[in-house]
Amino acid sequence: MDLFDDTTFNKPTEMAFNEMRSNFTIYQGGKKLLEGKNLIVDLHIHSKYSPDSTVEPKTILKVAKERGLQGVAVTDHSTIRGGLETLKINNDPRFLVIVGSEIETDKGDIIGLFLTKEIRSTRANEVIKEIKEQGGIVLWAHPYREGKNLLPSNLIKSVDVIEGVNAKTYESQNMLAQQLAEKYHKPVVGASDAHTASEIGNAATMVNCSNIEAIKDSIIKGKTQIIGFKLSYDHLYDFQLPVQQQA
Repeated sequence: MDLFDDTTFNKPTEMAFNEMRSNFTIYQGGKKLLEGKNLIVDLHIHSKYSPDSTVEPKTILKVAKERGLQGVAVTDHSTIRGGLETLKINNDPRFLVIVGSEIETDKGDIIGLFLTKEIRSTRANEVIKEIKEQGGIVLWAHPYREGKNLLPSNLIKSVDVIEGVNAKTYESQNMLAQQLAEKYHKPVVGASDAHTASEIGNAATMVNCSNIEAIKDSIIKGKTQIIGFKLSYDHLYDFQLPVQQQA
């Protein structure tokens, strides 16, 4: 079954959930990425620079490599300090470290990837503007997580990528995020949202690119594939089928 065909996007079914669970692989656009080089990365990890995490940057590097990842994005809450430290101590030219930050805005959480400066605003439109002004990627994190507001349509169009699988978000909410990405023709990625070392790599993204330098362009162009996801807690595998929501 193609989880990205019209039937499952317009009317998700229990069969679609079971297929997603059994395969542990989702293909962006229903197509396998076979040509060129593929890099496996976890694009949403927190370090000790987030108030709800104690993971050392050196531990992120160690665990990520042990789990077969070829790159990580360190995306601490409201700061790039964790990403900068992880980048500084990484001495492996074959391993990618992306500097990022997760910003809690008035319209939900937005991640900036490939950042060089701190994001100062907390208003969604201004956060998106700041990220783009420094050449970063705008990643909308777990759009349907409880208590979060959806971005309005005009801002969704400014988003580069949507987090289609977040390993700390309910399965039904992940399915809704994938539907949203399909509706707005946005690439999807998977990420762990790890706050502990044991959670690193619980969801990841395979990016089809020729080399590390090309990864940013490949993500924006949607050369992505969610792979090997495992939700961090059993209760997140909910059986409630998602109700169609409009954005």
